[in-house]
Amino acid sequence: MFLPRSLKVKRAEDSEGRAAKRSRAGSGAGAQAEAERAEAERAQAQAEAERAQAEAERAQAEAERAQEAQAEPEEPVKQRSAEQRWPEPGEPACSVCGRYGEYICEQTDTDVCSLQCKARHLEPPPAEPPAEPRAYLEHPFISGLSAQQVEALQQQLGIAVRGPACRPVLEFEHCAFPDTLTANLARLGYRSPTPVQMQMLPQGLAGKDILAAADTGSGKTAAFLLPLTMAALRENEKVSPHQPIGLVLTPTRELAIQIEGQAKELMMGLPNMRTALLVGGMPLPPQLHRLKQSIKVIIATPGRLLEILKQEAVSLCGVLTVVVDEVDTMLKMGFQQQVLDILEKVPEEHQTILVSATIPAGIEQLATQFLQDPVRITVGKMNQPCSNVRPIILWVEEPSKKKKLFEILNDSKLFHPPVLVFVDCRLGADLLSNAVHKITGLKTVAIHSDKAQCERNQIVQGLLQGDYEVVVSTGVLGRGLDLVNVKLVVNFDMPPTMDEYVHQVGRAGRLGHRGTAITFVNNSSSRHFLELVKRVKPTGTLLPPQLLNSPYLNEQQRREQMRNKQRVQQDTVNGKNLMDIIRKHDRSVLQKR
Repeated sequence: MFLPRSLKVKRAEDSEGRAAKRSRAGSGAGAQAEAERAEAERAQAQAEAERAQAEAERAQAEAERAQEAQAEPEEPVKQRSAEQRWPEPGEPACSVCGRYGEYICEQTDTDVCSLQCKARHLEPPPAEPPAEPRAYLEHPFISGLSAQQVEALQQQLGIAVRGPACRPVLEFEHCAFPDTLTANLARLGYRSPTPVQMQMLPQGLAGKDILAAADTGSGKTAAFLLPLTMAALRENEKVSPHQPIGLVLTPTRELAIQIEGQAKELMMGLPNMRTALLVGGMPLPPQLHRLKQSIKVIIATPGRLLEILKQEAVSLCGVLTVVVDEVDTMLKMGFQQQVLDILEKVPEEHQTILVSATIPAGIEQLATQFLQDPVRITVGKMNQPCSNVRPIILWVEEPSKKKKLFEILNDSKLFHPPVLVFVDCRLGADLLSNAVHKITGLKTVAIHSDKAQCERNQIVQGLLQGDYEVVVSTGVLGRGLDLVNVKLVVNFDMPPTMDEYVHQVGRAGRLGHRGTAITFVNNSSSRHFLELVKRVKPTGTLLPPQLLNSPYLNEQQRREQMRNKQRVQQDTVNGKNLMDIIRKHDRSVLQKR
């Protein structure tokens, strides 16, 4: 195909025009690139000038700060302990007086609050004979008791023991504690050991594994802190200073804070004895910093401790004693895996102490997997409410609960502030707290897990100091806390389990004081009727007729009778079941082979 000549010429002209345009565009692009390079050089020079100016300003600021520091000297070191404040939860405490450990003694690396306490700390202690690790020597007085006398003493105190147990002690002096520790016990009001302490202390000092169940407020905390302290003292020079010797695990932050406070009080004045509080809800950096200061005992909740272990900020390779407080809660599904993960980080050869006021049979079987030749100690009736608490059971329908609570708070015979009211949910705690304050005018506050930890700490401190007349709580205050000024507990909502019931009513009977626990029940809590009757009726408490005549209770009693009857029939050997028993025996023998 041919194109007209005119079109060919035109196309040639077009191509020449396009070439000229490309040439002009090329020359324009070069000029533009030169301009861009010049602009970049100017920007770079300006940035360098700005950096130089910033450096000059920084140097001038540092010079001004140095000049101010010379003109205004630092705050002088406090001379007397009375000038120092008391520590907040998790802060270091003076090893001499217990105030805020603002300073560290450069000679012993120990927390002190002032020059006065530093001088007292550096005073040479009285010479004490060195003790062998884990050496427990039975006191001659205890050795002189006959087996019949020891058995009679245990029966009189309600102590039941299974396993290779040492004899109970009768006085703290039978434990051969150092003079400083003995003085701390006297200062804190420990005149003589409680029954659970009598039996637990020698087992702990001997390094035995322990599974202990005793009433709420019976002194279990001191019973495991004292052996733990002695173990740390004996191993002080043998373990790396950056490896803790003792570990205490608790389910709640409030309980961990309380245990750490008691540990500080007991360890006051003992050389190189430091504790670390590792709990959630509080800033992590101060806890990490604390772990760098030759910690001997860690008190922690499992979640925060695992978080710190993942960061490799602490090693548990030197731990000799592990305590799991409130073990029935700690081995439930919520905490069980966390506890197992922590125990994997601990040396295989260590002492384990498990304690609680309630240890169901299933939890006891599970707990024995962590123990080696354990000593099982039970003081009082296992899983029963504290004998110092007078239980009152009231049948109150759901719509009438608030009215009944207001009546109790207006009753001069029952109302002894502060009153602790337990509910089953966080929203219910806030709503009930507002209603109580609005109707009665009493100073009321709610506490639950949605509140910040600093606010929860303030509420607990206010409760102990009597700043509140009514405190409405979920289960966060239900376990372990020594609320010694609480004389009345009201279970507005029935606790989810009977074990939780035992712990919650026990808040009113701490350290030997007597108290009252009022529980509202109705058909919404019918699944607990049988267990409630079993645990409360032996105390002589009058139960409401609506409960005793409830068809739910009758049905639960009928089913229990049937189970007991079947169990008796299975245990009885007769012609009908003899062959079954023989076959089961043969199968078990074959499995063992």
